Amino acid sequence: MDLFSHSWLPFIYLYGLGGILFVAGILITLKAGSFDLRRSSHKKWMWILLFGFVWYLTMHALMTWAALGTISPYTVLYTLLIMVVIFVIVTLRFKKIVGAG
Repeated sequence: MDLFSHSWLPFIYLYGLGGILFVAGILITLKAGSFDLRRSSHKKWMWILLFGFVWYLTMHALMTWAALGTISPYTVLYTLLIMVVIFVIVTLRFKKIVGAG
């Protein structure tokens, strides 16, 4: 069985095409003026959107590596927990910036 075509090719297609459509959607909303990055609340939502995309990409990649036996399943758990901590810290900093501004 060819591991690349059964595991990584769908991954590349999913996040490649999905990433292009995701970026296109963000650009359309920016050009339309409905998403203004000068507003702190919009910056917070941009962070949430980007983090969400990176979260699912990372989770999918780590679980694929774990399923193929490249990394330990515990590595998946630890990496995702570290990402949650980063998300919480950055989100709390956005709250402080929004509250101060």
